[in-house]
Amino acid sequence: MKNTFFITLLLLVSFGFAQNPNDCRDAILLCGDTDLGIDPDGIGANEFNLPGNITPTCFNFQTDQVWFKVEIETTGTFSFVLTPDTPQADYDFAIFGPVTDCNNLGAAIRCSSTNPNAAGVTGETGLNDTEIDTQEGPGPLGNGFLQELTVNAGEIYYVIVGLAIGQGGFSLSTSGSADLPPAPTANPVDDLDVCDDLGAQDGFREFDFSPLDADVLQGQSSTTVTYHESLNDANIGINALTFPYTNISNPQEIFVRVIRNDSECTDFTEFMIEVDDTNVTTTADAIIICSDNTTESFDFDSVIDTLVPNAANLNITYHLTETDAADDLNPQGSVFTATLVEETYFIKVIDPTGLSCEFVVSVPLFVANPPQIAAPQDLFFCDDDFDGFLSVNLGNQNPDILNGLDSTLHQVQFYSNATDRANDQNALGNTFTNTQNPQQIFVRVTETRTSCFSDVAFNVTINPKPVLAPQDDITVCVDAVSLTTISVESGFDFYDWSTGESGSNLNSIDIDQPGNYTVTVTNNFGCESMLTITALPSDVAVIDDIITQDFRNGDNTAQFLVSGPGDYEFSVDNGPYQDANFFSGLYKGFHTVRIRDKNGCGVLTQEFVVLDFQQFFTPNGDGFHDYWTLDGLSAFPTAVIYIYDRHGKLLFQMSPEGPGWDGTYLNNPLPSSSYWFTLQIPDKPLVKGFFALKR
Repeated sequence: MKNTFFITLLLLVSFGFAQNPNDCRDAILLCGDTDLGIDPDGIGANEFNLPGNITPTCFNFQTDQVWFKVEIETTGTFSFVLTPDTPQADYDFAIFGPVTDCNNLGAAIRCSSTNPNAAGVTGETGLNDTEIDTQEGPGPLGNGFLQELTVNAGEIYYVIVGLAIGQGGFSLSTSGSADLPPAPTANPVDDLDVCDDLGAQDGFREFDFSPLDADVLQGQSSTTVTYHESLNDANIGINALTFPYTNISNPQEIFVRVIRNDSECTDFTEFMIEVDDTNVTTTADAIIICSDNTTESFDFDSVIDTLVPNAANLNITYHLTETDAADDLNPQGSVFTATLVEETYFIKVIDPTGLSCEFVVSVPLFVANPPQIAAPQDLFFCDDDFDGFLSVNLGNQNPDILNGLDSTLHQVQFYSNATDRANDQNALGNTFTNTQNPQQIFVRVTETRTSCFSDVAFNVTINPKPVLAPQDDITVCVDAVSLTTISVESGFDFYDWSTGESGSNLNSIDIDQPGNYTVTVTNNFGCESMLTITALPSDVAVIDDIITQDFRNGDNTAQFLVSGPGDYEFSVDNGPYQDANFFSGLYKGFHTVRIRDKNGCGVLTQEFVVLDFQQFFTPNGDGFHDYWTLDGLSAFPTAVIYIYDRHGKLLFQMSPEGPGWDGTYLNNPLPSSSYWFTLQIPDKPLVKGFFALKR
């Protein structure tokens, strides 16, 4: 005896109500030569929870598993070899028996849980006639094989196989001298290649496989034949097809199950079904004749090659109704009259060789008038940067072009030339920048339902803007008495100033205040340009401070700090004007500074004083240098001047308004000598010095 079974484990499929061999009670009966394909679902029920069933000591079989039932027909030996599809997948097994049912399995009489990878062996496992051990594993213990069984006729054994590590299915080969129950034979049948129904040529139709039963059985009795969509359904005996049955794919494999009525032994075969002409289009797109007329003659022979592949080798007839076409009645000529009302005509196609199935193609036909559109007005735009090119929105023309047509049912496209429009290529977007000036735009309006179209064109012209030369800033005196004229180029159509003044010839205006003056100029195209002329303010200077360096013995200095909006130059004592506000080499006494606005907005004149003292004086009554004084001191009436001798004795307090010191003390003339003074002016540093009295 040698029987081979092919088991495929796809363990995540749930069968719900269906029989499933991962439970002992639904174990697969091992019969004669049979091919099996199985999708068990997990571990099923835990048979080892029953009091009569003892959990195998080698392995806890709570993993993806399958049960087999072995019914012994004749006394002898029983062995098997289990070969994983994936090398070194770790399949463990245990055998129980002899028993009567799954409720009293007792203890396992064989148990193997060797890990192939740890033991350094292949994944094969099972029973043979050379081994003497009845249990091995877990881990690296053993080689995967145990001692074969010695069995008697009428005994029943149960085998559980569990996938401990790895994935994939396995094949199972039985051997030994004992016989197993005979299996039925599912004889092969021919594949079915049938024509589609005359309705929709979609590759799906109804089938009844019952007439194939006789070919499958070939005289076998006490058997039942069922048909299934999958080998798994056939193996388990679920979801048998009922008739009429419509295929779910094309082509499709059908699996046949034959089971003996006196046992659970089964056999399987399969065949293919294929429905011809799945690529035949039986409902053609409507043929639309775009015409200004209400009727047009149309010859179907002119387009038959696009409707029916290989039409020259087929018999083609034309019919007014689908029934006539299906029944080959009332054939018409190929020429029909199309009107504005859609009519459907029917083409019967027959292969004279009989190799292909006949079918009927339905074709709608009607006349469609092109959309009634209007030519829009040409577009004129003003340039934005003086280069003659501008981005414009062509889509703004759509309402005028459609002339009341529904924009959702019509497509408007723009092209830069007639060739592109004719070939429907390089369509412009709604936003378009011209490439020449002026430029013609070519328009096509297509009715989306019929693809009928009408053409029109219009021009886009970019007009130039007025060119205004930029101007430098000018200067205007604050509260000027006289007016200043500002102007731009003449010859334009209109001028509009920011002062509110406007006119066709008003290219200049008079102003008397500083500020920004903007003019908008319009040319004969109606295009505008703007220019802003800035009038900067200027005014007489304001002296903020005069900083003098006094008592430098004829080399005194003065610096004039001024503020104001103007540009100023400076002159001292009617000298030449200079940009610098600093003067040196000034003698003591009063001076006059003149500060002039370069823009002609006025001159500021102011007197200032430089303080210095005499190095000596000669009080001899000759009228020259008879008094020692400080020129310009009268400008500082609060000044305090004290005169001392060389010993620090106070001799005289001099008034800023007086003539000076005459060289006496208590009306007595003092001798020639050096004398000291101190000068204190509010908000100025204390000044000390000495001078000589000569007699």
